[in-house]
Amino acid sequence: MTSERHPPSRSAVSAAVSEVARRLAAAGIQSARVEGELLVGEATGRSRESLVTHPEEPLTEEQAARLEELTNRRAGREPLAYVLGRTEFYSLRFLTTPAAIIPRPETEILAEAVIARAEGPSFAVDVGTGCGALAVVLARELPALTVLGTDVSLDALRLARRNVRLHGVESRALLMAGDLLEPVGRPADIVVANLPYIRTDEFPALQPEVRDYEPRSALDGGEDGLALIRRLSVQLSDHLCPGGLAALEVGAGQAEEVANLLALGGLSVIEVVADYAGIERVVLGRRGG
Repeated sequence: MTSERHPPSRSAVSAAVSEVARRLAAAGIQSARVEGELLVGEATGRSRESLVTHPEEPLTEEQAARLEELTNRRAGREPLAYVLGRTEFYSLRFLTTPAAIIPRPETEILAEAVIARAEGPSFAVDVGTGCGALAVVLARELPALTVLGTDVSLDALRLARRNVRLHGVESRALLMAGDLLEPVGRPADIVVANLPYIRTDEFPALQPEVRDYEPRSALDGGEDGLALIRRLSVQLSDHLCPGGLAALEVGAGQAEEVANLLALGGLSVIEVVADYAGIERVVLGRRGG
């Protein structure tokens, strides 16, 4: 249910921010003031700094109408990243649409783990690339790396292509449609994946932004949350070079089982990396050779 609608003030941006923040708070959004500033900035083309230094600036009728549209969407619990059409990941701006899940801070831990362990010129596969955030970050941070992003969703791949172009890494961040590692024609030095790991029975309790707007196929990991991760672990022995690295993002409490799956897939030197909240978030393994 959305909050009661009242058109934002057309007289000044300060009043508009306050009114939008009130509506978002009534809709249960915790960071209502900050998001109010972002929405007013989006509708008016002003920076957040400009909103603070020139609070008396009036909104045009067109800006007020645009702000009303944006506010209605966010008050309906559509994710802010979809409302704005962008988000930040690894200090970079990425385009976002409902074609792919929104990159999250936890996945930055996955990127950091791979970047710290990559060695020399190499070929990586980003399995389930979504909007392409991981592929772009790896290509930017590792100049000797070529990365292939795979995904079963053509819409997600179209979005990923836009992000690859946005960051100018077309020559080293390639994209291909296909299921997990099946479309990859040669062994990889690195396989990185942020696959669905939410259990199906957890979905009703998720925040509306996730449950009702983000693509469920990119989040629902099946009965135990590990359906796709289990399938990927089986493929690693045929698609990972000797000495190659596999790095997977996992949910809370899943690290031990995923480490066992990697071991069954022929990987050793299993390592687990925790996120900033202390949750075991990334599982890494290397293929012997």
